[in-house]
Amino acid sequence: MKSVIEITQTVKNWLDPKNPALQQAVDKTVSEGLFSAEDIQHQLSVLRGNVESGDIEEWVKRVGLSDQTHAKGNKVLCLHAGNLPLVGFQTALGVLLSGADYYGKLSRKDPYLLTSFLEEVENSGLEQEIQFSTDLNSFGDLEADKVIFAGSQESVPEVKKEINKLNVAKNDAKYIIRTAKFSIAYLDQWNESTKRELAEAMLRYGGKGCRSVAVVVADFGLEDVKAELKQAIRSFWKENPQHEKPMPELKYQYAYNEGIQRNQLWLEDFLIQETDELPETDFTVNWVKGDQEKARELRMKFGEVVQSVYTTDTEIDGLKTEPLSQAQKPPLYWKPDGVDVVDKLIV
Repeated sequence: MKSVIEITQTVKNWLDPKNPALQQAVDKTVSEGLFSAEDIQHQLSVLRGNVESGDIEEWVKRVGLSDQTHAKGNKVLCLHAGNLPLVGFQTALGVLLSGADYYGKLSRKDPYLLTSFLEEVENSGLEQEIQFSTDLNSFGDLEADKVIFAGSQESVPEVKKEINKLNVAKNDAKYIIRTAKFSIAYLDQWNESTKRELAEAMLRYGGKGCRSVAVVVADFGLEDVKAELKQAIRSFWKENPQHEKPMPELKYQYAYNEGIQRNQLWLEDFLIQETDELPETDFTVNWVKGDQEKARELRMKFGEVVQSVYTTDTEIDGLKTEPLSQAQKPPLYWKPDGVDVVDKLIV
């Protein structure tokens, strides 16, 4: 398909480090304190690697996109999250690849980076309709055929209510909803690469993404690796200064753990604690001493809020796993909530 070639080249042009529009978007994002320069450059570096590795072509191949199989003529509304820099890029790219018309409600927490990409697409002369705004009211009476929403499960009813009030989507519109919150890592080895990969998986973007590790199941206890883990975290922070500061409840949790004598690693801005409870506090990771069966048990117990299960090089029977090294470096065709957005759009 000719458009796939055009879109790929447009993405490459946009990602060019010398692109002034992208650099301006990065500078504004950093100057307004929305995301750190380190996290933005990490994301851009991953995307550049994805494109150079042929991820766009591979994605098209996997879903069977062709001149006969596409979503042309459909209006797709994307309600993008803003918890990570460019978190909505994959969705926007998927809509464009599908051939559908793209309407994006951008997050006010990340208004510049994705805009710079969409403006690049507009200037490329692609035939699809492209509209975007940080205000949902801009899409009144749109009557979209499909809606892609990323957020918490609790917010879904209110979002649908607002969409219905503004007639943004058709009454029978199909909703593609993403609500996964965190990922799990299973460790059966402890070496230098594991320490680096785990620190990246837990700490990148402040642990805000659904691919971020919030539960670690390991063959060894937290006490066994506490000193080395602390050093690995300090090293990561030295290279990637924290952007957001934790909320006060983190200190309350630390004090509570002290009171019940729960083993923990307290780093003032981050807490790792030994418990198999559902992780609910930001800047916190729950550590569980257990085997593969325990990792499988927790994956089933936590259900749909889990995005991925990572391992070093171990396979876990009955579970789909991904390499820990790719936790914050996924391919473009990875599936949020286990769903391929392009595949859903062309159905």
